Amino acid sequence: MVTLIPIRYRNKKYPDEIEPKIEEISAHFDSKITVSDLDCSLHTEYSYGPRKFTCLACKDLSGIRVTDGKGVPKLWFNEDWVRDFTQFTLEFVDDRIIPTIIEIHPPFDDYCNNLSQFIELYQYFEDEIMSTYPKIEVLIENRYGSQYSDGTFIFSTIDDLKELTKLIKEHDLKLRIALDFPQLFSAHGFDIGKFSKNELSEIFKQLYSVRRYIASIHLWGKCIGKNNRASAHMGTLDSYFKGLRCTDIDKIVVPNSYTETVVSSYDDIKRYFLRELYNLLNDGRVRYFLPEVNSRADHLKSIVRDLINSGFKFI
Repeated sequence: MVTLIPIRYRNKKYPDEIEPKIEEISAHFDSKITVSDLDCSLHTEYSYGPRKFTCLACKDLSGIRVTDGKGVPKLWFNEDWVRDFTQFTLEFVDDRIIPTIIEIHPPFDDYCNNLSQFIELYQYFEDEIMSTYPKIEVLIENRYGSQYSDGTFIFSTIDDLKELTKLIKEHDLKLRIALDFPQLFSAHGFDIGKFSKNELSEIFKQLYSVRRYIASIHLWGKCIGKNNRASAHMGTLDSYFKGLRCTDIDKIVVPNSYTETVVSSYDDIKRYFLRELYNLLNDGRVRYFLPEVNSRADHLKSIVRDLINSGFKFI
């Protein structure tokens, strides 16, 4: 049995019988500081687009205000950045929320040459955060794609996953991975509607060597939007694996109960992915689940229903 802990995402409802006890809180450099009655997963700066550093927790922290020419933040830039980012994180929390998870994101390769250099910088952050919150979990998300103009993320591919887990073990770190599957697929050149079982099999085969370090999974849909471009964080697994247009998603017949199974020709790759995902995570560890779906709540529910139909359990 694969067991997942659901995280609430943007107040979107899960199916009625699933009530998350953790919610994601945006904690980037332009976020408004918030209060929550639930345990929280802090989603810190992820450097997709430009920031103005309007978050109150950024006040007087000049070390984190380094950006490219477009204003996109440079993460893990140097020791000053790490000290200020640590202070930013502690100030953002400051007894207003209960942090269970802090999700961080990797630097770019134009100034941070490799994962070893990142780990050297990161260790200070882990030590300081865990001296205040010893039970907190720090997770790093694999990233692919940004408006950043000078380089690419250093933590995107399976080879990067393997290298990072090796460094975590060598340095005896508590850091673990929030594995975003759509971003991992994109980093390996797989896009909406363009999958094969052989490609998926090869990806999953290599993930077994790092699975003990995977503490959370991210799933979300894609669909084909305007100008025939893929719209990320939209739609369902059906629209992602089949390559449907955003306007056609709701024409899919969705099962009304968790025990009903949808069988169709296009469903085969999706079901293969879910089966491989289940086998990968079926190691007795409980992991977090974050559905980063920015479209309708029904689309989030469709992804959750797919997981339950495949044997996953939510607690």
